[in-house]
Formats: sequence, C-alpha cells, structure tokens
Amino acid sequence: MPLVETEGGSIVTLTLNRPESRNALSIEMCDSIVDALASLETRSDVRVVILRGRGNVFCSGADLAAVSGPGAASFLAAFERMLEAVAHHPVPTIACVQGAALGGGLQLATVCDFRIGAHDAKIGIPSTRLGIVVNFENVERLVLLAGIAVAKEVLMTARVFSGVEAERAGLLTRCASEGELDSVTNELAERIARAAPLSVRGAKRAIEVVVDRLGAGRSRDPEAVAGVDDLVAEAYASDDLQEGLRAMGEKRAPRFSGR
Repeated sequence: MPLVETEGGSIVTLTLNRPESRNALSIEMCDSIVDALASLETRSDVRVVILRGRGNVFCSGADLAAVSGPGAASFLAAFERMLEAVAHHPVPTIACVQGAALGGGLQLATVCDFRIGAHDAKIGIPSTRLGIVVNFENVERLVLLAGIAVAKEVLMTARVFSGVEAERAGLLTRCASEGELDSVTNELAERIARAAPLSVRGAKRAIEVVVDRLGAGRSRDPEAVAGVDDLVAEAYASDDLQEGLRAMGEKRAPRFSGR
C-alpha cells in the first residue's frame, strides 16, 4: 500500500508508505496522493492535510529505477500531476519532515503550504550528483520559496542542509527537535483547523494568485520554457545520468563527461 490516510477529526494525515525504499516516489505513490487529495476537496469537515513519511524518512526522492528506465516520461508526468494537486489543493497542507527530504521529496515539501522539519533532517536536491536537470515549474517554486541565491546553492552544489540550516535558508517554515516534531506539526494543524475555514481557504487562494503573478509562468514565455524542457530531456537521456546512478550504487564519486 503506497499511502495510508488517517482521520483525525478535521485533520487528515497522508502517510507515504514505502519504508523499505525510504518512501521513494513511484508512479503508484504519486497517483495515490492525487486520488486521496481529490477525495478530500469537497469535504467541508477537512480543514488541514498533513503529509509525512512512514518510518524515519519523509521521502528520499524519486524511485531511481522509474526515473532511469524507459518509463521515465510516465513517471515525470505522474510526479508533476501530484505536485500540482498538492500546490492547488484548497485545504492547507503541512509537510512533516522527519529524516530526509531529498530530490523529489523536497520538491513535494516545497509545494505544501508549511514545512515543519526536524533539527537533524537532511534537506536538498542532489540533481547535479546524478546528472538530472530539475524542470521549470520546480525551479520556479524553489526560487519563489527561498530566493535566487538559495535556489542556486540547492540546485548547483547539491548541498544537503540540516533542518536548522534549511529553516534559516527559508526552505523550512520551522524546525523542531525530533521529539517535538509531531507536537509542533500538530499544534500548527490544530491552530489552522480552529480558524474560520472560509477565511483560511480564501487566504490560501489569494496568496496562490499573487504567487502565480510573481512567477514567470510557462504560458508567459513558452519558447524559453521549452528550452528548459529540452535540457531536462537531454539530461534524462544522457550517459552522465547512467554514470551518476552507477556511482551512487557503487558508493563512489561520479566521473561525468558532459554527454
């Protein structure tokens, strides 16, 4: 089962349930999140959705077998559908980040309204260690969340931030000790759940419209965005991606050729 949904009155928790693979995102996992969120949209009793991972990891990123194989395009489409579903869900969302939120895991946390992480969490997008190019929408989200300088550090250096560092950089809303992570997350969820629901949903939608106007948007300059899409596709078809995956499996530094 890729996803567990837990009712808690007006608060619903969606738990990524692939602990054996550090909650890596598969097509099935992405689709199950989309379906779960769709089922909650029309429920007036649901005020907050918490996303978390089962075990000691939030999400280690994409299932690399899916990304590197012939089904990569299908996975990327499912992944983006999931991110859009979270980003545009009318109910506020909170990512409870225990352990690692890496690659697609951080991108999932980024589209949530709030991100509460443990002090010792591992936060980053190691795309340049693998030879992957992050697509336009997710780069834009990262820039709007944390700023240009932080986005460049995250994407170009593959630096992994601690929870404390991520909070300072703007990648996390707040961080807490491991023992207090659940209570801090629940306190925030309960505060939102007690607020006037129409006001909360209205505020979320208004902020979403502002953010959309601040961003460049795919439709505003389709030619430029298409150029980024070409770079993404080139990277996924590259020898460097295969070398990055081999190096990760062999626990060594990759030897990239630029091809």
